Amino acid sequence: MPNFPKTARLSRPEDYRRVFDAPALKVSSAAFIVLALHTKMNGSRIGVIIAKKHVKKATRRNRLKRLVREQFRNNRLTQNFDLVVLARPAADDMDNAEVMRDLTQLWADLRRKACA
Repeated sequence: MPNFPKTARLSRPEDYRRVFDAPALKVSSAAFIVLALHTKMNGSRIGVIIAKKHVKKATRRNRLKRLVREQFRNNRLTQNFDLVVLARPAADDMDNAEVMRDLTQLWADLRRKACA
């Protein structure tokens, strides 16, 4: 299983703000939005935002965060991006398999847009 080091995470508010202010790419589905910004750093980094307003129970928010991180670990991008993944309310109603399918499609869309 690939690891998920601290260097693969967006950890500072400035990192999130940079991606929110000027995303180079945006892909979305009914359950998630992915914002991406090219970076000069070595390797992609990810930040996950799941609002309590959209997913009420902490256990469900944590499950979604784990699934997003797992998808990121298993499907590394060839280009270096800072990514922010936002959950929509529809994500709360999905089971694990549906979430993984949705994220797989978003990653494919992101790759396609990055190469265009």
